[in-house]
Amino acid sequence: MTSSPRRTQADRRAGTITALLDATVTCLAERGYAATSTAAVCAEAGVSQGALFRHFPTRQALLVATAEHVAARNVEEFRTTVGSDVDTVDDVAAVLAQLRTVVLSPANQTWRELLVAARADAELRTALLPARESLQAQMLAVAADLWGDRLPAGDLAAVLSIVVNMLDGLAFSALDPDPAAAPGRTVERALRLLAEMIVSHYPQEQS
Repeated sequence: MTSSPRRTQADRRAGTITALLDATVTCLAERGYAATSTAAVCAEAGVSQGALFRHFPTRQALLVATAEHVAARNVEEFRTTVGSDVDTVDDVAAVLAQLRTVVLSPANQTWRELLVAARADAELRTALLPARESLQAQMLAVAADLWGDRLPAGDLAAVLSIVVNMLDGLAFSALDPDPAAAPGRTVERALRLLAEMIVSHYPQEQS
């Protein structure tokens, strides 16, 4: 019988950190910001508070690291699920639908909870700023890789901002409870209109 290779200290450390970050994502999505205490995270992760504070000296440090953790996932999912072929309205509408799934995911609730909390917490707002700027830069870099030959460089950031802000707005609104219900169909139509506007403003022959 072949035994499993022994985990190194670095492996155990990485595993503990990942467990804590994933547990924080779960707590933020299920309990909200105020109820996401270090005790709740440790209970979810099956890790002692002493272990948590060895890796994250404060609750705020844990929350900021979790935001960065989710951002990295979102950027990778954006890159792998969104193709470069965006020639038609159907193509763009499909991209928007995929991005909508990412934005509405339970993991992305992390960002919504933290950004709302940061409105009344100047320290959290300042601590989150580097993570927010990094996420924006990474998303823009991916968009440039995928569609830089189709959209003018000066417009790329603006178009991405319109798309992301619209999808974030949907996530905060009550208009998207069920895609099969009337409000859901309204959202689908809104995404389709946005796709039509993007394609008509940047036709392929002018790219």
